[in-house]
Amino acid sequence: MRHNNFQFRAILLSFVAAAFCAYPVFSQNATSSGESLTKILKDNETKRPTEATITQIQAILDKDPKNYYARLVMGNTLDRVGLPMQAIEQYQLAVQYGPNSPKAIIELVKAQISVGQKEAAMRLLQEANKRFPDDPEITYWVGNYYLAKRDLKAAAENFNKAQKGGRKIFGMATARAEMMTMLRNWEQAIVLANLELADNPNYPLANAVKGVALFNLHKFKEANPYLKIAFANFPLKQDYAKEYAETCLFFDNTKAALEPAMVAVAVFSSNHMSVDAESKWLLNYIISRLPFSYVKEQVPIIMDKIEKPINNAPMHLAFGEIFDTNGYHDLAVTQFYRSYQLNPSQASVAYKLANDLELYFQKYDDAIIYLSKAHALSPNDSEIADRLERLQNRLPGRKADLAWQLKDLLRSQRSPI
Repeated sequence: MRHNNFQFRAILLSFVAAAFCAYPVFSQNATSSGESLTKILKDNETKRPTEATITQIQAILDKDPKNYYARLVMGNTLDRVGLPMQAIEQYQLAVQYGPNSPKAIIELVKAQISVGQKEAAMRLLQEANKRFPDDPEITYWVGNYYLAKRDLKAAAENFNKAQKGGRKIFGMATARAEMMTMLRNWEQAIVLANLELADNPNYPLANAVKGVALFNLHKFKEANPYLKIAFANFPLKQDYAKEYAETCLFFDNTKAALEPAMVAVAVFSSNHMSVDAESKWLLNYIISRLPFSYVKEQVPIIMDKIEKPINNAPMHLAFGEIFDTNGYHDLAVTQFYRSYQLNPSQASVAYKLANDLELYFQKYDDAIIYLSKAHALSPNDSEIADRLERLQNRLPGRKADLAWQLKDLLRSQRSPI
């Protein structure tokens, strides 16, 4: 057990180091491990945990690896820093070491739902419901499961049963508010979200629900601060990202809109293997209105963040096309190249890459390589075949063509690959 715990710690800290690089550290002080763990849980509701927090919990687990409450808090903390699969592992251990704790089961269920393991979550909830039939919070999460499946009738029945249990459950009003957004009852959604925002103004989901409701009421400036919190806490939720970017434009804050607009494109293209016209238009609009130097500086930074959770060929292709359209050909080449590396069966991507290498970077030999790959993948495409033949025929005469060499010299720029 000690060896396994040490292994877990080493792997965990490597994940955490990457997750925390851009965030400030705050300290935790408590008089006992139980009190300090409870304080961490409370702080996690409103603050992003830090690497120091992880280290503090791990120190408790080093002394007592079967401490189910420490496992539960570790899971909650990892979930809050964007490591849901690692969080699930900790919640599973919490359930194993604390089989009589409904809280451990609830946290595992929440984590499973968040990563799409809805059937596993429902099986666990059904078992928990049999073991703890009178636990209002278990019933509440059964309602949340049905809400995630958009079964509003079953969700309402379970919420009502949980409410009759007499225990105030934080999150209930927001769950009902989310149900109102599904019914497009935006005003009632705001009323319900406000009930919990009054207790905790930083509660992420209540901010998200209120922001979405205000957005759909076309109250874009009012929606902005709520959607900002939603995007910060749910950075891979496409609707929150896109709507936050749009509300930034109503403050003429185009710079703030860049990252969420890029996230919206990334998430959609990853889920649908294409890019939706609305997100593509939004990002094109934002990029076209930003200073050239700002885009060149910020895009690689934002891409580094995006590529940690999302890294696939459709996403890179979508970005390549958008950057190409706006004249950022070096950024486009980088994206086309990454897309092709991830899926080398894409003739169109090989062709786009060859086109940019030839026209903007004078990498003629490399252009021929990628044109040849594109032609091999799509031998009946006359445009690719003609382009390859033309370049192969022209290139041997370049050494004798002073005008061509002078033109290349004047427009020469370093290739990004």
